[in-house]
Amino acid sequence: MRLTFLNKRVILSFVGFLFGTVSALQGQSLEKKSRPYDARLKNVQEILKQGKIGPGVDSLDAILADYPKADDIYFTKAILFAQMRNQDGAIDAIKAALEIEPKPEYLSFAVDAFKSKNDADSALIYLDKLIDLDDNNTASLKRERIMLLFNGGHKDVALEYFYKTKEIESASDTLDMVGSVLLNDAGNHKAVIDLLKPWADNGTKLAQVYGQLAQAYNLSKNSKLALEYINKGIQTSQEDFLYFDLADLYRFDKKTKLSFDALKKGFQSKKIDFGDKNRIIMTLLGPKSPYTNAQLLELANILVEVHPRIAESHMAKGQVLWLNEDKTAAQSSLAVAVTMNSYQIDAWRMLMSLDMDKGEFDQAIAHGGEALHYVANNPTILYFTSMAYLMKKDTENSRKFMEAALNNAQDETPFLQANIYGGLGDIYNTLKMYKESDAAYMEAIRLDSTNVTAMNNLAYYLSLRKERLDEATKYAAMATAMQPNNGTFEDTYAWVLFADGKYEDALVWIQKALKNTNPQTAVLLEHYGDILVKLGKTTEAVKQWSLALEKGMDSEESKQKLKKKIETKSYVE
Repeated sequence: MRLTFLNKRVILSFVGFLFGTVSALQGQSLEKKSRPYDARLKNVQEILKQGKIGPGVDSLDAILADYPKADDIYFTKAILFAQMRNQDGAIDAIKAALEIEPKPEYLSFAVDAFKSKNDADSALIYLDKLIDLDDNNTASLKRERIMLLFNGGHKDVALEYFYKTKEIESASDTLDMVGSVLLNDAGNHKAVIDLLKPWADNGTKLAQVYGQLAQAYNLSKNSKLALEYINKGIQTSQEDFLYFDLADLYRFDKKTKLSFDALKKGFQSKKIDFGDKNRIIMTLLGPKSPYTNAQLLELANILVEVHPRIAESHMAKGQVLWLNEDKTAAQSSLAVAVTMNSYQIDAWRMLMSLDMDKGEFDQAIAHGGEALHYVANNPTILYFTSMAYLMKKDTENSRKFMEAALNNAQDETPFLQANIYGGLGDIYNTLKMYKESDAAYMEAIRLDSTNVTAMNNLAYYLSLRKERLDEATKYAAMATAMQPNNGTFEDTYAWVLFADGKYEDALVWIQKALKNTNPQTAVLLEHYGDILVKLGKTTEAVKQWSLALEKGMDSEESKQKLKKKIETKSYVE
């Protein structure tokens, strides 16, 4: 039914090629005929058995340097990169293999590789080539094509292709199940019931039939029949992933305990792919999870128990532990993840973020250095290393790493590039390179029009320098509009208005900031006092300044200036 948990699973693969283990990788690369590099390839296999992935890749590259037309070596590289979950590397390698010889297994791999990146249009290109080449699997490849068209956003074309295929192919529960995905999405639940009910009543072993049928009944407000068919599907097909559909049904009926019990059964199954479970737990980490943090931790523990050798299972547990405020245990889980897969950039990123969250900046820097040993010049790792140095107030090293991140981010997403420019804005401002700082913030905003942090920081630093206050006002207003009830952004807006002499408006925003900041900071209270004194409310201003002094200032200079305000009962620049 996958209404929430497993909506990705409707991208079904009937091609039959899956990313295997390293041992399967070795088997894929060996053909019966003798090749001049067989002995070297066996040596690579021995290296991989020892878990030395980096040296293994280097050895494959050395073979390719001598035999550039060895398509099977490129294929081996592609499978290896897939094992490392390096999707881009896998795609580059399989493209190279296909340029040499377009074998069906290479095309099949390319289809799955692009699907793993949710790039259905690119997958379709290779699938169409496979359909032209492979006459033995026409029916299954056509079903695959229907789903790729659907997931690529070509829904009308997919439905038309389904009905056309249905006319010329033999009756099939698999084909009708694929069509039901399209019809359920279109809201034609009656057509789904008409299509699938006969198959379910006849006891088909295809589990997805029961899932799609239950979804149609549930969306038709018939939860009783939905539950009946899901339970029948579990008994008839013996497919454990239907427990996730059962969990959905119970959750929609607000039977949270029954829902969680069904979810646990799915997580405990060794028959269900790790990726499906991981997608579910990542979804549940959001703010609207129906389950408690303790329940999420129980799921994460099951995930690690059932899939102990997959780095991402330990990543998921680390995230859940972090959510539960058990930061030390979270660090341990993430450390296990990067030990198991030293090329897993997201694991390094989370580990470094957690280090910084705990104030362990030297640890974050050390982890950044270790990560860069495996993923040299990776802009994400360079960015987080820079941020650790910045939090440590080592601005020169922070600048070095952030500029290195920028120099290596040409092919990265605008989101990451914007964050790098935003980081440069912070660093250059600290170094009093104001022109460069402003330019960096502006570029961050250009790359990502929702980058509220860059907007806020640019507005605040312009207000401190009393420069381009109209521009500062615009960006401060945009930040508060995009992220309302953010006390930091509201304080900035108040201070921009203060710098522009608009004290009544500033008072409105500083009071909002006070309401939305807990605990209130010394800077916020000082700003409140500054605005009050400009409005002639001297007694209240001195009170707020005194509270700020009790909180403690971040420098001796700030402390002395605040004392002078209290003594003179007036604003001091």
